[in-house]
Amino acid sequence: MFAVEGGTAAMTYIFNTMRENHLIKAGDTIALGTPIFTPYIEIPRLNDYQLNVVNLGADVEHGWQYSKKELDKLRDPKVKAFFLVDPSNPPSVKMDTESLEYIAEIVKERPDLILLTDDVYGTFADDFVSLFALCPRNTILVYSYSKYFGATGWRLGAIATHRDNVLDEQLAKLPKEHKKQLHERYESITTEPEKLKFIDRLVADSRTVALNHTAGLSTRQQV
Repeated sequence: MFAVEGGTAAMTYIFNTMRENHLIKAGDTIALGTPIFTPYIEIPRLNDYQLNVVNLGADVEHGWQYSKKELDKLRDPKVKAFFLVDPSNPPSVKMDTESLEYIAEIVKERPDLILLTDDVYGTFADDFVSLFALCPRNTILVYSYSKYFGATGWRLGAIATHRDNVLDEQLAKLPKEHKKQLHERYESITTEPEKLKFIDRLVADSRTVALNHTAGLSTRQQV
């Protein structure tokens, strides 16, 4: 886990580190579960990323749930990652068990698919189960304390990945030229840059690597 300055920082850091480490690049395709918190729509369009977006639309007539037809868009190998806010923002509806299990089945067929679930409203939903619980190897989890604890001004959030995850697996499979570039990027903080996990790269990148030692929350926020 990496404690960060709210969900805002989590989003910023994740997009940046995925790009810096060649997990997503300009021209790649990602999927968004819509409707969604608007920055998830706006960030991929920036010149920094230039990503193509496939929208998976939740059906208002079926309680803001995703049909199997929409979820089947994740089967396309062009889709590198799926970004989801659950419970949704703005509809404020959690994904039902059937849909979560259907995504888990797709992941079995597509073990390379990266998932990001933004669960900042999870504490407001009865019997909430995160996609992170069903697909831990493939999922990046974002959470924020702002909503539940009424602490928006404190900027308190977290990013979590499973110890065994597909992100680290994909980093290990990068071409030699990318590994060489990333070795040079992270060699100031470790003698073995190739072994640096995705979440540790996330921490370093959040402070432009060189300021890795000051990454994360202030002491007051930690307390």
